[in-house]
Amino acid sequence: MPAIFHVDQARTFTMVMFLSSSPKMQFGTQMQDKTKEGLPKWEVQVVASFSQFGRTENEILKVGVAAHQDPALPLQGMPQPVELVGFRVGVTPAEKRTDKNGNDRITGGTAWYQADEIRSLSAVPTGRKSTEA
Repeated sequence: MPAIFHVDQARTFTMVMFLSSSPKMQFGTQMQDKTKEGLPKWEVQVVASFSQFGRTENEILKVGVAAHQDPALPLQGMPQPVELVGFRVGVTPAEKRTDKNGNDRITGGTAWYQADEIRSLSAVPTGRKSTEA
């Protein structure tokens, strides 16, 4: 079974609103994590609204984005409707592990989110036409 699922945002959510962005830190350090290609990793928080059982539900999602600059810069750090370009959901498989005290624990079984880019939906076209000669 695949571990990563690509999501059609328009068919899944009624709205996605940008909240904040911060560097994703390497585990146990104060250094920003990077991809294998050297791109800095960011953690973007959005609120996603969806309909479930006839009611509107809202969920805060932490979405991983790899980019040279903070994804909040083009959005001017302001809460606003956004598109999660290349949005995907991954699932960490559940595993049974034994801790240092010999107790069995279930780890994993959680979802994580990634996107290639966060794009504003608030941008208003200027209506200007190119005046190339």
